[in-house]
Amino acid sequence: MIAYLEGIVAAGGTEAVITVGGGIGLDVQLSALAADRLPAVGQPVRLWTHLAVREDQWSLYGFLDAEERQMFRLLITVSGVGPKVAMGMLGKAPAGDIALALRAGDEKALVRLPGIGKKSAQRLVVELGQRIPESVLAGTALEGGGAAAQAAGGLSEALAVMQAMGLSAAAAETALVKARTARPEVAEDLEAWVRAALRGA
Repeated sequence: MIAYLEGIVAAGGTEAVITVGGGIGLDVQLSALAADRLPAVGQPVRLWTHLAVREDQWSLYGFLDAEERQMFRLLITVSGVGPKVAMGMLGKAPAGDIALALRAGDEKALVRLPGIGKKSAQRLVVELGQRIPESVLAGTALEGGGAAAQAAGGLSEALAVMQAMGLSAAAAETALVKARTARPEVAEDLEAWVRAALRGA
């Protein structure tokens, strides 16, 4: 199994080509969000990888951090969610946001992702809702972090406030994720986020 590769970007986009030495260039499938963050052509890059093997095709999927790869691997364990659908989901929303929606059972947020219908969203919540590792939720898996870590940290604070008001942890988390999905900017202010969540609880 190829854990990661390091090389030079020869071509960008969601079907990137990475030169790894010896005149060898590898085709690597990226999510749209990862493609946007890929270094420019000619620049070095490290990609965490997942090799999908079928009888008629080998496909190498690349991720800029281990958090995204871990979420990808969780998603493809669910019936009806193959690598292409999983990459489409990760191309629309960061791994941390998907993790929050799954943990909160927010099927409406999941249905907004490409390739996910109501039944698929229900399966995702049932099968993965309680299986999201804290490393993915907090954005700390290996080189994870950034927005996902901030989101998880803010969520913990907001949860504590709402539980102090008498809401159960599950109800508070669901309301907070729904409020953040509807208006992402509200999560930047703890008080505004809690108020928005209470209105929708």
